[in-house]
Amino acid sequence: MAGAQLWGDCHTHSSWSDGLFSVEELGRFYESFGQDFRIQTDHLIVAVPDGLPAGKWLHAAQWPDYRSACGRASAGEHICVPGAEVGWEVGSTAAPGEWFHTKLLPAAGEPFADESFFAGLSYVEVLAKAKAAGCRPVVAHIDQGAPLERLSGAEVCGLEVRYDIEETRPLLARPSLKQWDRMLAAGHRVSISSGSDAHQPDLWAGSGLRTVVLDTPREAEAIAAAVAAGRSYLSGTWHPDCYAAAGWPAHPNRLTGGITHFSPWWEFKQYKELQGRSPRALVVEIFEAALRNGRCRRDDYPVLAAFSVCGAGSGQQASAGARCEVHAVWHTHVPACLARIIADGAPVQQLTAGHPALRGMEGVLHETLDLRPIFYSFALDVSASR
Repeated sequence: MAGAQLWGDCHTHSSWSDGLFSVEELGRFYESFGQDFRIQTDHLIVAVPDGLPAGKWLHAAQWPDYRSACGRASAGEHICVPGAEVGWEVGSTAAPGEWFHTKLLPAAGEPFADESFFAGLSYVEVLAKAKAAGCRPVVAHIDQGAPLERLSGAEVCGLEVRYDIEETRPLLARPSLKQWDRMLAAGHRVSISSGSDAHQPDLWAGSGLRTVVLDTPREAEAIAAAVAAGRSYLSGTWHPDCYAAAGWPAHPNRLTGGITHFSPWWEFKQYKELQGRSPRALVVEIFEAALRNGRCRRDDYPVLAAFSVCGAGSGQQASAGARCEVHAVWHTHVPACLARIIADGAPVQQLTAGHPALRGMEGVLHETLDLRPIFYSFALDVSASR
């Protein structure tokens, strides 16, 4: 895993759709959080259904201008990768049907010529057609209703998970990851990436699980290709609640069923504590608080310096027999107290405080394990005391 690591967010929104800031403005926020790139995934809506406002969405005819805007927003060190979160009604562009969101990371040109691309196709058929067209489909926020059980894995390039100030459900315990293991076990190459789905660049964006791509040039297309191929790892940590500290009102969390102080910008007007103030000013206030004490900078996140299974690294295929060598080196910002090796969704090795591999804020692990010789996800879960 030697070489450059680029850190980023693979799911973001701008004023091209329902985000609060322009693609040009967003760069300075993400760069301040230590993000080398973001994939701009504004909503590209096909056949806008009843209930969604017309005119606040990216449309296929706007794609060339949108791609150019993303290119101009990459003028500094931070790279803006053009993509889209496509929403459509399954079955027909004229008749109501099921409503799904899927990210596309097109290699070049337009993601599709017009709405006829979707006409009469099922959800699975649309994904397969998009992949064949070079659009690199990635199922967005897989824990929010995505019908993964319908997919074999052959139709997509990847899956996306959320873990941030709003989506706090334990990541490795989610049923969706068992669906990922099922796809891998069937022999399909399906990557995993992360995205905050942030529509405002405050702690929502700053707290997101980071996707770290490996040995990749600082270029938009190279980054998109690395994400789709799985040449990456995910890094996450915990964050103080800057919204609560700023006096934002408490209300039910739509994802977890608990209580949150976070609110997306379009809901500010519902709360008397936030009324009468500019949404942009409120977001900038939380952004500045997150930089001060929200633990959102690069140095606050764990770093995986090396990781291999039977000599193969991230995004590579390992030829494993019954015995398999696992090697990992990591760095954390506070001492680690637990490290688990997880294969096929279940722990196969657990290291606790006092184990020689847990060396304060650095860990070095080299283990030989008995594993089944099939495809599956393989994870290193490192936990630390706050």
